[in-house]
Amino acid sequence: MTPSEFSPEDRIYPSDNEFEIPCLRLDRQPKSGLLLPFAGWGSDTRVRKNVSTYHFYVDDYRFSAIWKHPQRVLSGGCRELVEPNFSLYDTTPLAYGLQLIYMKRWIARFWQECGAVVYADLNVSRKFAGYNRLGIPDGYNAFATRGYAEREEYLREEIRIAREISGMDVPNMIVYGGGEDIRQICLQAKVLYVEQFMTNRRKGGLENG
Repeated sequence: MTPSEFSPEDRIYPSDNEFEIPCLRLDRQPKSGLLLPFAGWGSDTRVRKNVSTYHFYVDDYRFSAIWKHPQRVLSGGCRELVEPNFSLYDTTPLAYGLQLIYMKRWIARFWQECGAVVYADLNVSRKFAGYNRLGIPDGYNAFATRGYAEREEYLREEIRIAREISGMDVPNMIVYGGGEDIRQICLQAKVLYVEQFMTNRRKGGLENG
C-alpha cells in the first residue's frame, strides 16, 4: 500500500485496548543498529532525499501537520522512523494526552502499513507512562527516547519498560542526546546512545535536527 492511497480520516486499525489506540505491527520493526543518515523532522523546510531515519524530538510545531498529511514524511524515501513525540507533561489533561497517544500510534501504524519500520516512542511524563504502552504489543523490540541531563531516573524507567515489553535484557533502543551522564547509563544498559548534534560524515555531514 502506498502513502497516497488513504488519509487519516478514512481508516481505523485493530486495537487491543478500551481506548481503541491502534496496535503496532510486530513485523514492521527496525533491526538492531541505527540506519543513517538520522535527522529531526522539520530541521529543513524541504523533504530531504538523503535521510534514512527520522525522529521527532523537536518542537511540536515542526511536525504537528503530519496528522493531516502523514504520507509527506515518507515522500523522500525515508525507511525507518521514530513515532511522533507529541509533548506530554504531568500537567497535560488525561483526555487530551490520550488523544495525542492515539494520534502518534495511528501515524506510526499508517507508516508501517506503507512499508516503513517504526521505533515506539517512550518519551512521555510519568503520568502517561502506563497509557503510552497501549498499542505496543508484547514482544515489540524497537524503542526510542530523548535523554535529559539530570533526569537519569526517567531514562532508567524507560529502559525498564523497554525490557518488560520486549522480554529482552538488552532491548533494541536508541537514546537521543542528554550528555555524558546519559551516555554512561546507555553504556551500562548496552542500548544505543546518539549524540544530539551528531554529524553523519558518511553522507556528507548531515546533522540531526
